[in-house]
Amino acid sequence: MRWFFGWFKISLPGLLAGGLALVSTSALALDIKAWEESINPETKERYIPVELWAGAEWDGKRELRMPKVDGTYSHRTATYQVKGPTEWKHPVTGKVFVVYERINPGKDGDKSQIFTINDHQTGLGRLFDGRPGRDTRTYSGGLKFPLGLWKEGESKWFVYKVWDTRETQRTETITIKQIDFIYQATRIVWNSTGQPPTQK
Repeated sequence: MRWFFGWFKISLPGLLAGGLALVSTSALALDIKAWEESINPETKERYIPVELWAGAEWDGKRELRMPKVDGTYSHRTATYQVKGPTEWKHPVTGKVFVVYERINPGKDGDKSQIFTINDHQTGLGRLFDGRPGRDTRTYSGGLKFPLGLWKEGESKWFVYKVWDTRETQRTETITIKQIDFIYQATRIVWNSTGQPPTQK
């Protein structure tokens, strides 16, 4: 998978960009027609289901569901585990979310992240990020991976709070650069900033 600073691509079947997710071997046996029909070349739109991030089979229904997953996947020299969904209580807000946990083993210890569908229903966002040698961070949501209907050239953003040693506010933005790339990939730009989005 090619890496770009601040942007990446998502493809099916294959490894999803930026380490956000990986497709399991069971996903490789999917009905390719459902995935082909997720792209409209005339309107340059694409529907992106949770199953693409989770590595689960998809029946083509345009519903943001969180299928059961417990799999281990490989990306280059790294191995990742994705499991869920399960209920998780936010340690700061007390709100209960339905989440996936992604565990990235490393030589210095495991990196653990918790993801959920954001309030805008536009993507998956982090709620928790714990890694060796860094203060644990919790979030009110985010936009790390696009979900739902997106159009080429479209940008969406999500403003959220971060809690580590103090509370801050950040904005994550995704722009779809190319809706149907090589191997049915979608190329996107992802950005995180402390500034609010600029209204056009």
